Amino acid sequence: MNKLYSISILLCLMVLGANTHAQNILVVNDNDNITYNTDTFLSDLNHTIYSSYSYWSAPDSGSGPTAAYLSGFDMVIWYCSTDGAGLQIWEGSTSPTGNSDLRSYAATGKPVWIIGSDVLYQVHGTSSSLAAGNFAYDVMGLSSYDVQSYANDGSTGCPELARATGASTLFPASIKWIFPTAWYIDGCSPLMETKPIYEMAPSSYMLSGRRCMFHHKDLGISVLSTLFDPSLIDSFGNRTNLIEKSVTYLLGASVGVNNLSLTNAAIIYPNPASTGFTLDISSAKNTNATLSLYDILGRKVQRTEVILETGTNKIQTSVADLVPGVYSVKLTRANGTPIYTGSFSKQ
Repeated sequence: MNKLYSISILLCLMVLGANTHAQNILVVNDNDNITYNTDTFLSDLNHTIYSSYSYWSAPDSGSGPTAAYLSGFDMVIWYCSTDGAGLQIWEGSTSPTGNSDLRSYAATGKPVWIIGSDVLYQVHGTSSSLAAGNFAYDVMGLSSYDVQSYANDGSTGCPELARATGASTLFPASIKWIFPTAWYIDGCSPLMETKPIYEMAPSSYMLSGRRCMFHHKDLGISVLSTLFDPSLIDSFGNRTNLIEKSVTYLLGASVGVNNLSLTNAAIIYPNPASTGFTLDISSAKNTNATLSLYDILGRKVQRTEVILETGTNKIQTSVADLVPGVYSVKLTRANGTPIYTGSFSKQ
């Protein structure tokens, strides 16, 4: 990541201020291939309720963070994008035992999100059976690395993904790409205790049903493995939605974290907004609430009374009369108890 981009992120976080969902999250960039993908992923993450995080560049430092450094965080996102060589998740080697510091961190039960298509290629080639002692087996909860899109589908690529049967409905039902198909998505088989989240689709695709996103939660470990790159999802709104819902899911499903209730998972779109935005939020019960908007100086500029119903709610708000800038969004119950706090940019 260049210095100018790093400064822009810092300025953005200073403007947005403290995040009330401020779990202490570390993002490790392990991508030295297409750096634009990293920029896209971080920009999308900045537009979620988890926009306050620390950053580590493995390409710039030449290594991953130490176990001592990792221990200061509530969650680690390890982003590999489409890079398949020289990854520090394997400590730059071809040893299947993987990164010892990340392995130690995962063993504490704190959540880890591993992201990247082609992430297994450096160590396991095009396919491999996995065994105890392998990072992919012990940490990611995979029993075998089976196929890759494009490499094993006659150079076609995967058209889309479908949410796996039994996966949390917090995740979108399907995923499509900025390209007609996505290449080098790793298809794997999970261990019994590992829950599949997404699989390749549609049914007409020759690798249909091959799983490519998993949650390994067993014996004090909670690792979400996304074996495709979210930066390639077809729109800004869909990318930020998957990223925010994935972090929310993992925090809510993990031990040792003062986490956000899944019933309050939410997203604002479009963001930035010009005439209005929608707050998509779930509620565990019917309740009266107030939606308030605040400018950068903390002044309340808009207030709307709303009724939340059990299940998913879409609160539509006009911002046409607001001047361009960054605004805080607060949703509270009638008694003042906070439900959601986020932000949006008015164009």
